[in-house]
Amino acid sequence: MRRISVVVALSIGMLFISQSASAQLPKIPKVSKPKPQPTPTEGAEPAPARETRSSQPQPYDRDTAKPPPSARNSAGQEGQPTIAKDSVQVFTANISGSLDAPKDKQLQWKPGISFRVNGPIASGSQLWVEFGYPGRNNWAQFDCNTGEIAQGQWWEVSECTATDKMTTPYVGPVDFSIHLRNELQGTTVTLFTGKAKAGKFIGPAGPQYPEFFVDEDWRIPIGYVFYEQSSGHRATFLNVGFWYRGNTATLEAHLFYKGKEIAKYSSPGNEGSDWKPAAHQWGFANCQFVGVYKDDPGEDGYDPRFAVAKNPGEYEVKVLVAHHLARSIKFMVNADGSFDNGIANANKLGSDRVIVPVQVIGDLSPWDRNAWKADAFYGNPLTGFSAP
Repeated sequence: MRRISVVVALSIGMLFISQSASAQLPKIPKVSKPKPQPTPTEGAEPAPARETRSSQPQPYDRDTAKPPPSARNSAGQEGQPTIAKDSVQVFTANISGSLDAPKDKQLQWKPGISFRVNGPIASGSQLWVEFGYPGRNNWAQFDCNTGEIAQGQWWEVSECTATDKMTTPYVGPVDFSIHLRNELQGTTVTLFTGKAKAGKFIGPAGPQYPEFFVDEDWRIPIGYVFYEQSSGHRATFLNVGFWYRGNTATLEAHLFYKGKEIAKYSSPGNEGSDWKPAAHQWGFANCQFVGVYKDDPGEDGYDPRFAVAKNPGEYEVKVLVAHHLARSIKFMVNADGSFDNGIANANKLGSDRVIVPVQVIGDLSPWDRNAWKADAFYGNPLTGFSAP
């Protein structure tokens, strides 16, 4: 793929949100035959060296344009740009300490956001976001890096943060919106509106250095199933992703078909007393089952050389988090190897990922089990989805 800005997406393993370091969400599965694309001007203002993101997920490292997703799920087919709702990430950013920073900068935070736009985005367009809360409706407004893309392509915005002037000690519900203006055409449109929940807690540094976060409990019962290419293996395998709360944990994901285990994924992490399931952190596990293909790979494939298309029916993934059974994810495979249940298409996610419900087993992590009903995708719940 030709470089537009630059994008780095984690395709295998663990994406994690920490209080002091950046994290990533899994990339949207790639599609074949990417279209050549024009190179936009490098635009996003880099974060100062002293600035770090807090507890929220980051889907990608930099802004970029991408080739089109599958035709059936493209959210931008009607000639108007749209936001893929499952790509929106609101986060609390630490203050960089610039001259614009408030005096008590350790007691405040500023907003940041990541999202994906399904094209087209016309020449001369500018993406911008707005944040507000009760008593301060126009708290923060700032532009995000924007590129011109054609219909059927999508543009990724990552690490778009406010300046140090736009800070607050406030915690509670925060309204935000994503807009696109084009001064050449004299137009401004609102692409997405949502509501996040900001909170804080006293960390190990004491009350003079509170930690801020955006509550993400609504993500926990929402999972993904998709095929994705592994660059290391130069092959495309079955992937299953899910969320959990706490710091990075040891994980084992076991894939079953008709009661028989056919593949396993594992990743190292914390366990025992080192795992903190109550921490205000939300991690995403992207489990890639090497050797599980959509179609028959032939003799050159990786073991177990399992072809999903030849084995339709119900599959289940059982997950051990810190060596305890914590998740069950079931999905149906059609005769052609697909597993589209209509949720992604109905919600115009603009990717080949299929959303599936995740059954949470045990009480390893304290979380709001009803958060998904109203808070999913920042107040934009999925049509046709119901948690177990």
